[in-house]
Amino acid sequence: MLAIVTLSHGIWRSVWLLVWVGLMAGCAHQPSISPTLPVDSQVHQQSLTSYKNWTIQGKIGFKSPEKKQSASLRWLQTRKKYQLNLTSILGSSILSMQGDEQNVLLKVGKDTYQDTDASFLIWRTTGWEIPVEHFPTWVKGAYRNQDHVVLSDQGWVTQLNPSCSNCEQWEIHYSAYQFVEKRWLPHKIILKNIINNSQLLIKVNTWN
Repeated sequence: MLAIVTLSHGIWRSVWLLVWVGLMAGCAHQPSISPTLPVDSQVHQQSLTSYKNWTIQGKIGFKSPEKKQSASLRWLQTRKKYQLNLTSILGSSILSMQGDEQNVLLKVGKDTYQDTDASFLIWRTTGWEIPVEHFPTWVKGAYRNQDHVVLSDQGWVTQLNPSCSNCEQWEIHYSAYQFVEKRWLPHKIILKNIINNSQLLIKVNTWN
């Protein structure tokens, strides 16, 4: 992997704080949208499995005991390939990343990094804990048979506790859904890391 460049935080601190406050305010005033009729969980999960090409746009916030940071989020998924773009409140690029299950390329400013572990790479360059390899599954509200899930009375997922060797520290909460292309997809998602007490707050504005 290429040498890691230390990022300057001082100039962005005020901007990050403003974006985080805006993200919190937006979530507080956005009405929840959830299924009001019963959902067949098995059929719903099957539809999510077949949903392999999509794009989401919205906001993402990272919170830890030491800091709070936020950004605009765009994630493009085409089967096993993905592209992530994070931009600041001023519209400037924070980072862009593209990869697949074997390799990832990350650009931060004029610097480019390459690795096989996307989550590790984004953590080394930004300090953010983002479970990149599981993101395409969890952001849809999908789960595997061995995972522990909590369902609402209507049958949609409200909490996911994944079971795998590198993800058991995560706890995912879903508080609202959108009806998109004949399926319910999450609108507000909180990913909690129970080991380091950090969390990601994702507010999806659009599914395409």
